[in-house]
Amino acid sequence: MTPALNQNDLARLVHAGDPRRVARALARLDAVQVAGYLDNFEPHEQDLVFQALPAERRPQVLAAMRYEVAAELIGRRAPEEAAGLLGDLQEDDAADILGRVDEARLREILAHYDVEDAHALEELLAYGERTAGGIMSPDVFSIHHDVTIAEATRMVQTADDLPQHVHYLYVVDEHDRLVGVIGLRQLVRSKPDMPIHAVMTTELVSVTAETDQEKVAELASRYDLVGIPVVDDQRRLLGVVTIDDILDVVREEATEDILKMAGAGQMLVDTRNFGASFRARMPWLLAAAAGGLLVAASLQGFEGALQAVPALALFMPVVAGMGGNVGTQSSTIVVRGLAVGYVETNRLGRLVLREVALGATLGALYGTGIAVAAPFLGATSSDPVHLGAVITLGMMGSMMIAAAVGTSVPLLMNRLNIDPAVATGPFVTTSVDILGLLFYFWLATVLLGITG
Repeated sequence: MTPALNQNDLARLVHAGDPRRVARALARLDAVQVAGYLDNFEPHEQDLVFQALPAERRPQVLAAMRYEVAAELIGRRAPEEAAGLLGDLQEDDAADILGRVDEARLREILAHYDVEDAHALEELLAYGERTAGGIMSPDVFSIHHDVTIAEATRMVQTADDLPQHVHYLYVVDEHDRLVGVIGLRQLVRSKPDMPIHAVMTTELVSVTAETDQEKVAELASRYDLVGIPVVDDQRRLLGVVTIDDILDVVREEATEDILKMAGAGQMLVDTRNFGASFRARMPWLLAAAAGGLLVAASLQGFEGALQAVPALALFMPVVAGMGGNVGTQSSTIVVRGLAVGYVETNRLGRLVLREVALGATLGALYGTGIAVAAPFLGATSSDPVHLGAVITLGMMGSMMIAAAVGTSVPLLMNRLNIDPAVATGPFVTTSVDILGLLFYFWLATVLLGITG
């Protein structure tokens, strides 16, 4: 058995500069594997591999690449070559790639299309990039509501250009308005002489062209659909969002949320370029630096407490760190819950109370353990009992505050129509650090009888 060719093996062949060996290696890989490797190669490496592919395989590989990377590759091709490659793709895939190409290059490429095909692509490109219209395929199979099962089956069998993803037949009336849907399984199991309107499902899920793509993916997941029809305000059928695009949206939205939560931008492609990565991270790190200064400023009144009990400084990092972890956990749960519809708006109070209770319980557990270990770490004090109480209760308070802030801030942002994913960045961490440490030192002044 021929061993599998991994990305490093292909990269070595590319660097060796032998196109024939690269071509032979590519023959051992399918289109999805090649696309995955190209996504992670540098531009000059992508061009060499792409040129080594047989002409008939290039559109397949292009369609399997991430749209952002495919758009960069297409932008480096001659306009006529780019038009030829994109012309072999599904219209929605071609539009997704062209939507990421700069306007001047887009016009040059469309100039090499037939007028009718160029117009169809321009119609798709006119929709918002992150809307149902922007990701739908206009290539949809529809049938009239008064045909029979036998007639509908024959239409499917004899169609000259059957769409690639046909899981449902969409039923329209004489005005092309969507009135029902029938799955292929139901079609082949129904009696041939039955009219379509007698067996079709009329309670169907549809979206408009302006529906946000995240909502489309949510509906597909909730109702277990592999395709969602797109209609206009008159319920006329415009197209369908198919399962491949739905999965792309799920992956894209999850990636975006993770990157936003880390303050690292919105798209993975941004992390490949130094300038784009710098611009994406700088504002968040600036906010984190400003938050650190605020923490330092807020603790200025407690120099006396640190001088009186130096051991308090030993536990500042663990109090802040544990609070920060709890805040991140709580905010992550809420952000993801809001994204998938798991967090119910009528139970927000219960959610906040549960997270705060968890913070208190975990704080008591770990605070007690750290307080017991404190003397063995060299943390001495004239009043070790009260020092232990400060550590334990300070940990509890910090983690309760962190849970409350980590839960509430994303909910508040969501209420204000701001993406809650940004809440796990400096907003939560800075607030938790300031409030947690202030509570810790306030507790020390009270229990240890010292002044700030």
